[in-house]
Amino acid sequence: KEPDKSIAVLPFENMNKDSTQDYFSNGIAEDILNHLVKIADLKVKSRTSTLQYKGTTKTMSEIGEELNVSNVLEGSVRRVGDKVRIVVQLIDTKTDTHLWSETYDRDLKDVLSLQSEIAMEIARALKATLTLSEKKNITREESTTVSAYDYYLRARQILNEFEFFAFASPDKRQVETAMSLLDQSLRLDPNFAQAIALKGKAWFLNRWFGVSEKTWTDSS
Repeated sequence: KEPDKSIAVLPFENMNKDSTQDYFSNGIAEDILNHLVKIADLKVKSRTSTLQYKGTTKTMSEIGEELNVSNVLEGSVRRVGDKVRIVVQLIDTKTDTHLWSETYDRDLKDVLSLQSEIAMEIARALKATLTLSEKKNITREESTTVSAYDYYLRARQILNEFEFFAFASPDKRQVETAMSLLDQSLRLDPNFAQAIALKGKAWFLNRWFGVSEKTWTDSS
């Protein structure tokens, strides 16, 4: 029998117990989700639909029923110096049993390739069919510069808040902070496509402050 290939990726727990590191654990979970979305054979819930479960006490069965998914990925991240530990668990929400789990202890520089590795393991556990192009897209690293990636994650955390709180107007200083972080990211890795795209989103948010489109074009 083919397994139900619907899945939700919950926000990962920040095991550092330091809220300033939330951007990193959130970012790891989001990028694993972004890899899973590339697999047409999987039905992946959006990030915004799972944010409400950060720190939740609800059972996996309750979450599965509310999101209408048969599988949930939960995890935790601990970052110490240039080392990172990521623990992930894939759970069948119908039976509340583990389908797959793993603990990864890696150097920080390996975290980008690790996200691809985790996504591939999840696909295998759910018996998802992957095309050659999907495998290539998942395993392709957007950046090999960890510092550039770190600046990018910090900026994305700021800009994601405006997406989640859809009725809140952007705060000019926060958008400027995100823009500065992305500039630092792109100085380290000028070809970092995700950072370039996110900078475009930051410029778009500047419309709230009367910044003309000509300025976006001249400055991007």
